[in-house]
Amino acid sequence: MSRDEEDLRREALFQKRLAERRLEQNQFPWSTGGGDSAEFDIPKDESKLFADRSIEDASLSDDEVERRALLDLTSYNFWTFYKRLNYETRRARRYKRDLTLLLVSVDGLHAISERYGLQCENNVILSSGRILLSSIRDVDIAGRCRDDTFGVILPETPVSGAEVAAERLRTKMEAHTIMHGLDRISITASVGGTSLLETDKQADVIVARAIETLKRSMVHGNMVSLG
Repeated sequence: MSRDEEDLRREALFQKRLAERRLEQNQFPWSTGGGDSAEFDIPKDESKLFADRSIEDASLSDDEVERRALLDLTSYNFWTFYKRLNYETRRARRYKRDLTLLLVSVDGLHAISERYGLQCENNVILSSGRILLSSIRDVDIAGRCRDDTFGVILPETPVSGAEVAAERLRTKMEAHTIMHGLDRISITASVGGTSLLETDKQADVIVARAIETLKRSMVHGNMVSLG
């Protein structure tokens, strides 16, 4: 078997096992379920940060799982993320399922870089990526859309569930700090998002709407806007 054939086989196996896990999860951790309060805790093995262990190799160490999970978030490729969003959009339209897109911008990243340098900026991105991946489900898709902004695709999630997810992520970012020398640097994030509408024909319509909600959040920073 050639290397290309082996890669295709592994990808097919990965997608098969991921689909099986999606079918197993009839209710998601941040579903409000009609109750008075939403659930905010995601079990470790259901978070994106450690979900790949059960899909790829159960023997992977925590460090290796984290390295692989963070790989797409330490360098950005919006086109790759957009292609996945386009796929999930077509899938949601075909099967008449909910879909929400979140955009998460690290507040003041450029100012941090100018004051403390590029290495500090990279540490902020890495810390933010860890927080993001530990805050989303294994069925969600995260990517880095530009230097200061992450995207998160939430399959089968209505706007009510996405609002809980976004606020949970915002509060976890707000509570986190990183050390740079003797300086303690606080991290906050602005979050914008939107859900798929029946009239949405293309993924770029969803992206444009999500960008507008993100801009509203970024006016003051450290807030969530959905629309």
